[in-house]
Amino acid sequence: PSCPLMVLARLLAAIRHSVPGMASPSLRVAVVGAGSISREFATRHFGPGTGTLVASIVDNIEARAQALAVDVGSVQAGAAVVGDNAYRSRASQARGSPVPCYTELSQEALAGCDCVYIGTPPSSHASLVCRALGAGKHVILEKPLAATAADADEIVSVAEAALHGQGLHTSINIGMRWNAALHRFRSDLVAGSLGTLNRGSIRLHFRTWPREWQVQPWVAGRAEGGPLREVGTHFLFGLHELFGHGCVARVRAEVRYPDGPEGSASESEVDGVLELAPGGPFALPAPLQLGLSVRTAGEGGLVDRGRDVYELEVQGDKGSLCLFDFTSLADGGGRILVDNAPYGRRECIERLVEAARGSAGSGAGSG
Repeated sequence: PSCPLMVLARLLAAIRHSVPGMASPSLRVAVVGAGSISREFATRHFGPGTGTLVASIVDNIEARAQALAVDVGSVQAGAAVVGDNAYRSRASQARGSPVPCYTELSQEALAGCDCVYIGTPPSSHASLVCRALGAGKHVILEKPLAATAADADEIVSVAEAALHGQGLHTSINIGMRWNAALHRFRSDLVAGSLGTLNRGSIRLHFRTWPREWQVQPWVAGRAEGGPLREVGTHFLFGLHELFGHGCVARVRAEVRYPDGPEGSASESEVDGVLELAPGGPFALPAPLQLGLSVRTAGEGGLVDRGRDVYELEVQGDKGSLCLFDFTSLADGGGRILVDNAPYGRRECIERLVEAARGSAGSGAGSG
């Protein structure tokens, strides 16, 4: 049963949303998908610190929705967040009462929120984005954007129309934009610290794929999952943050699959080259080639530190920089310049909240 203080807190939150002129009400979020990444966001990132409040959980597996709803309600009632991995976050104890949960993004779920967070398999993204925006809600979408180019184009088209027509904002969770290690990387490139750039590489080497905490079958499938979609998107986005949108002029690669070209399993190995166009923000005198290497079984000693390898390295005639483990940066001598900085999850939410409040202040956006 709910304790009186919890009931009062929820009543006050509801009143705060309904009274015009009250300062900075929390953005109410319907969390769609109750898997690993949604657990992290619902228990660790949505809350008073980001100006948000989880209003409901939606998952087509009812037991999974209920379990996350219990944990979120407990955290909102003051329970600590525990877990050996952010993706396995849970409440330290049951407290308060569960937030509402649903097995679909229903009208009732939509009526109780201002924003929809979509943490579901990529093939479901387009329909969920359309439903949320069509109901007048802002959207935070997990990467990858979609499973197909057609779905991606539809999402972009609908999101742009909703922004210009209704002031509704759609964002995607790729925290590289606010990653302190990537910011330092770019600052050093701008300062010319590496001299003339001459080569680079992206290495994504896994002890196993899917990684042990990735329990959903689609992650291992070619249609929606695989390491390039799931992890490569972070580093390809980071590359564009460093060198500018559209910087990759050509790609050539050999992609190998464990069950052959006609099978259904995701890629097991990739060897290729990304070629950056001359010019750009750093006035590249010639095309800059970055090697691309993906391995998924730790073979050949490639996972050389007893853990997975995530690296984006750029070399010049005066030195090199390597972004590793997503949020750390080292120079060519091994000196750590940025160590395990926050990835940018909170900033992704905060920027959406700022944009949504701006739209509300101008009279546009969701009601």
